[in-house]
Amino acid sequence: MRVLIFVIAALFLLICAYSIYESANSKKIAEKNVLVWYELSVKRLQDKVEKLCTALVTHQSPEHVQEVFRESRLAYKKIEVLAEYFNPYTVQLINGRGDDTVSNKNRQAFQTLEHLIYPTIQTANTQLAYIEARKLATAVNSLRQLDSRPMPTDAQLFDAMRLELVRVMSLGLSGFDSPEARYSLKEAAAALEGVRSVWHLYADRVNIYNPGLVKYTEELLTAAGRQLDQAQPNNFDRQGFVTEYINHLSINFKLSREALNIPYDNGQYILDPAASNVFARNAVHPLYFSSDALQDSAGSNDPLYNINGQQFRASYIYTLLQQNSALNAVAERKR
Repeated sequence: MRVLIFVIAALFLLICAYSIYESANSKKIAEKNVLVWYELSVKRLQDKVEKLCTALVTHQSPEHVQEVFRESRLAYKKIEVLAEYFNPYTVQLINGRGDDTVSNKNRQAFQTLEHLIYPTIQTANTQLAYIEARKLATAVNSLRQLDSRPMPTDAQLFDAMRLELVRVMSLGLSGFDSPEARYSLKEAAAALEGVRSVWHLYADRVNIYNPGLVKYTEELLTAAGRQLDQAQPNNFDRQGFVTEYINHLSINFKLSREALNIPYDNGQYILDPAASNVFARNAVHPLYFSSDALQDSAGSNDPLYNINGQQFRASYIYTLLQQNSALNAVAERKR
């Protein structure tokens, strides 16, 4: 009997030791693999943007120009989860709001191009569009400069996923960055694909502790992507989508992070990384909360979300994201 107990105890210790080793090894693999995925995805974006430049310089049909433009935007949205987190200043040259009805001063490369080629590109605008496409290509090329970048931490990657969910809500569902092409819901689906790619680097580790959580997260991501792919902008229930998918995914990522014992640091944040979602109590740092939360700055493209007793305009949430990115960039330089 004693021998049997000793054997069982030894096996138990071996299993525990192996699990700890595998967990630590998986952690290192996740951090390395995310950069591999990011670099390959940026390369695909570069290829799409070069095709757009070629389509413009060779005077392809307006329909073809719009097609390669949409492909470029989708390729960007798939890497937005990391591009916005690690390269916020470069992203300001690539993508931003395109619905400024006063001066259009907020338009970035994608938004300026969209304005030039929709509803159809005029011959007089072809040269201007090509110039903007080359600017876009230059900015995208800089996203691949990863040699001097420290390895991303688990905490950063989980925070990036959480913030991208908020970005899907404020940009994708509202259509801020695609006001004329009206392709924002498809782009929101692509953004969720990017989140899913990062999440898959951790799913196996989380599955050790909570397989039900992993299953539920996969179901949410699949259902959310399907709904975005099939939805029509005119009758899409933005608030219902946020309540049913975005907020639940945010909670699941928080639970997954805590299951893996990934700590929260003491850095300054505008959007609390420990909050279950952006509508949770005190999720927005009090110093950054203002009356702009309810100000309609974009008309029909500025939905008001009223969830858990919190009321935020999409434009206000987007402004918070930009400010949060600036703080992240400062913290990154201090690492």
